[in-house]
Amino acid sequence: MLFDYPTKARVANKLPKNKLYENASVNTKLKDKFVNQIEKIVWQYKLAPDTLNLDATDKVPEIQIFDVFLKTKEVDQVLLEVIDKAIPLPIIFQIHKGNKVKIKAAYKRPSESANNKWVIESYFESEWLDKDTAKQPMPQALDLGKLYEQILKSLMPVEVVSSKTTQTLDEQVDKINKINSLQKELDKLGSKYKKEKQRNRQFEINKQIKLMKKIMDNFLKNTIE
Repeated sequence: MLFDYPTKARVANKLPKNKLYENASVNTKLKDKFVNQIEKIVWQYKLAPDTLNLDATDKVPEIQIFDVFLKTKEVDQVLLEVIDKAIPLPIIFQIHKGNKVKIKAAYKRPSESANNKWVIESYFESEWLDKDTAKQPMPQALDLGKLYEQILKSLMPVEVVSSKTTQTLDEQVDKINKINSLQKELDKLGSKYKKEKQRNRQFEINKQIKLMKKIMDNFLKNTIE
C-alpha cells in the first residue's frame, strides 16, 4: 500500500546516481546497470524526530523514503543493495514505472559485531499499483522503530504477519527467510527432476520433493497457528 507521509517530512531532493555508486565502489558492470535501468533517484521524505514528533531508537534513528524512477520494466535488486550499503539508515524505496508504483524495502539494522556497519536482511515488496491509488494514513506508532516495523509488515506475506502479533520483527523475518530457503530447495529439486532421464532417479527425486513439500506445509501451518 501507499502511505501518505506528512508534508513536514518532505525533502524532494534529487540524488546524483554517480555519488551513490562511487561511495559503494561498484564495478563497471553495476555502474552500467545504474545508467541503463534508473532514470533518477529522489530523496522524497525524511521520517525523523524533527519531522514526525516521534522519538528515534538505537536501531532506527531515521527512515528515508526514496523515489526510484525506472527506464526499464524492473530494477535489479543488487542496485537497491548498493544504495542501502551506501546509506547507513533504513530506506523505503518507492519504485516508479510509467503510471505504476511499488514499494520495496529490506529489513536493515545496525550490526551487533561491527560499529558503523549495517546488516541488510531480506527484501520485501508490494505488487505494482496504479499511481493514483488512494494513499493510506501513515501507521500509528510510539517511536520510529515501531513505525519502521509497521511499514515493513505491510510488505510481508500475510500468512506470516496476520496472526502472531506478539512476534518480534526479527522473528518474522527469520520465518520468511526459512520459507524462502525451503522454496529454493524445492525449486532445485523440481529442476533436477525435469533434467533427470533415469526413471529410478526420477522416483527418488520425486520422493524428496514430496518430503520437502510436507516440511514446508508443516512449517507454514505452525507459522499461522
